[in-house]
Amino acid sequence: MLDTFPSNPRPEDVHDLRTHARRLEATIAALIVERGKEPQRVLKLITPVRKAAGKVRDMDVLIEDVLALGVNRGGEGLVRLAEHLGKMRAKNAKRLRDAVTRRRRKTRTHLKELSKLLKKRLKDDSGTLRGDAAPQIVVTELTQWPNLNADNLHAFRLRIKELRYMLELSDEADKRWVTRLGVVKDAIGEWHDWVELLKIAKQVLDPGLDGGVLKRIEKVTEDKYHLALTAANQMRERIFNIPRSGRNGHRGLSNGY
Repeated sequence: MLDTFPSNPRPEDVHDLRTHARRLEATIAALIVERGKEPQRVLKLITPVRKAAGKVRDMDVLIEDVLALGVNRGGEGLVRLAEHLGKMRAKNAKRLRDAVTRRRRKTRTHLKELSKLLKKRLKDDSGTLRGDAAPQIVVTELTQWPNLNADNLHAFRLRIKELRYMLELSDEADKRWVTRLGVVKDAIGEWHDWVELLKIAKQVLDPGLDGGVLKRIEKVTEDKYHLALTAANQMRERIFNIPRSGRNGHRGLSNGY
């Protein structure tokens, strides 16, 4: 992917690169327990690429969200917002191209070395790659997670996402877990996208002229929050046997949201 990454990447190109980088990070976390130099070199090279891809991916998603609101129904406000996001996307895409170009050759070299290490691990484990310890650490952390609210919901999603990637490496993982984690991950991700869109909209739009657009974005953000929080709490109850926290964890979107 690094060899063939285009100079003008499509949304699907960016998404694939980011997803594969995430899975590589999860593989290293789950399987390379000894944390040798080679895995650390790969992480140091690939993490900046993944983060750069994430910034482009964020803009792609936010542009889709603006279009879903209906530019024709939002007047000049949504048009200006979409144009602003497009400019941010172009700037972030250039940074991503630069990150890939600078690290392409060295990353490929160290990925080959890491591949040899994984193959050795596979041989030593008699044909199965198992990383039981790392997923269990994440499960323990999620089990002890405090009541969910708007301040810690996104961090909770990141840990769910990491756990899901780890479980996908094992044939013994409960597929229902993997599916449920994916549903909750997506629900929280959608809410967080709208949170970011609202922040940018407040910077770009005029509260007087574009008040209607801002209210529409705020309403969607609020709805997405309640859906995400409900899904996350249901998962905690069903998978981690954590009783629902009731109204204490069901905080609204205040404090800047």
